[in-house]
Amino acid sequence: MSLYKLLSPKKFVDLVARETTRRIVPVDATWYMPNDPRDAQKEFLEGERLPNSVFFDIDAVKDKTSQYPHMVPDIKTFNEGMSKLGLKRDDILVIYDRVGNFSSPRCVWTIGPFEHPNLYLLNNYNTYKSAGYPLDTTKKTNVTDFPVSEYVADSSLAIDEVVPFENIVGLVESGDIRSKYNVVDARALDRFEGKAPEPRPIIPSGHVPGAHPLPFAQVLDPTTKAYPETPEEMLAVLNEATEKLGYKIDPKKPTIAMCGTGITGCIIKTAIEHAGLKMVRLYDGSWTEYAQRVDASKIAKNRD
Repeated sequence: MSLYKLLSPKKFVDLVARETTRRIVPVDATWYMPNDPRDAQKEFLEGERLPNSVFFDIDAVKDKTSQYPHMVPDIKTFNEGMSKLGLKRDDILVIYDRVGNFSSPRCVWTIGPFEHPNLYLLNNYNTYKSAGYPLDTTKKTNVTDFPVSEYVADSSLAIDEVVPFENIVGLVESGDIRSKYNVVDARALDRFEGKAPEPRPIIPSGHVPGAHPLPFAQVLDPTTKAYPETPEEMLAVLNEATEKLGYKIDPKKPTIAMCGTGITGCIIKTAIEHAGLKMVRLYDGSWTEYAQRVDASKIAKNRD
């Protein structure tokens, strides 16, 4: 079950116009790959953004005890991050990124397990901008204009949303991945097949044996990077993409989404849930964790 909803730019604008009792806070979650020199926070402060936005740093609100880049935070870390931004439990949060739907699905997924009551993913910034809706281009000095708050989430559903490393290895060793699960990997096909290097040079390319590729770009509009509007359209896009890759996601089986570090895996997780499939979880450590913790015999390169 998805813990957030997709919101079209028009519905977002309509929501802003009619809501009079609660704050609507756009949350900019723009993030770039480590081999990209751009600075997302600097661009937020000096460039364009949705009006009244705050900037959520997904490199900061995470499990800081883990050696892996983007692991779901504990409650204390999450509450501290939300409080520093001045956010409140009764805020309506609308998550977006200025790439399109790249890092914002990860941000909205990070917030989702803490059961924020009104949580949306904007679908998406590029569509919003091309429609001519308002943008803020004033220079900012802070990532939020709100005073520090006391955000309190007192529980987390992460145990239900996250698949741990041990489960993945167990499935590989038993050979049960494809009989029991759909495991889909959002990385580029050449990385999945071991033909191109990973962005982090210490990590070999390849894939979890039994996993299928689902490059995240294939579930988004090639121009706007938006998800198809309806579940029916999303399912058609998903089926077309997997058919071209030589397989089909079995709706009767639970699905595990993964990628390099848990960022783009959330793009395909959102797509699969938007298409109406149930029981979709994220392998949060993803390829970065898996490839560093197993020996070469548990790394596949050829597709079967």
